[in-house]
Amino acid sequence: MTDLFENAGMQLDPDPSTGARPRAKIRRFVGMTPREFIMLGAAIAIFIWGAWVTKNLVSDDAGEPEFVQLQLQSIISEYLTAQARSSADEQTAAQQTGIFMTTLDRTVAGLSESGKVILVHEAVIGGDIPDVTESVKAAVYARVPRPQIAQAPSASRPSQAARVQGEMQAFMASNEGGEGDGAR
Repeated sequence: MTDLFENAGMQLDPDPSTGARPRAKIRRFVGMTPREFIMLGAAIAIFIWGAWVTKNLVSDDAGEPEFVQLQLQSIISEYLTAQARSSADEQTAAQQTGIFMTTLDRTVAGLSESGKVILVHEAVIGGDIPDVTESVKAAVYARVPRPQIAQAPSASRPSQAARVQGEMQAFMASNEGGEGDGAR
């Protein structure tokens, strides 16, 4: 009786009568067959993918937006007050205000595009949310000049407000404080 393991290292010659071809020798790379090499590559790829997924799931800042507050009303009212006190005529003031509002809108949109969620100051009830009002104001006024407040009228030339006030007083005096329609 022949033991199967005794002749394991020997190669048998194929039987020429059956037409069986000898098996081609498989090339080895770094001591591995192509199948083993592909399996090793797949295992490495799965390990790297698993590490990447784990890192993204566990990280603290996984897409969490940054909240900031903005006192938009105060910026707009400050500009409109300065514009009302300026010596610009109505058309110029309207044009300058339009430019200011467009610039303010672009600045706020830029903050939003950089990943910040902007909360209007009045909407913030509590918490420690950074205030970006001063930086927005500085960015807008870097592109748009502040309105210059008109100088006080000189004593020799009465202002339009003083002229209107004088006309109102004259009207009130001529009607004896009535409404001017004669009904009493």
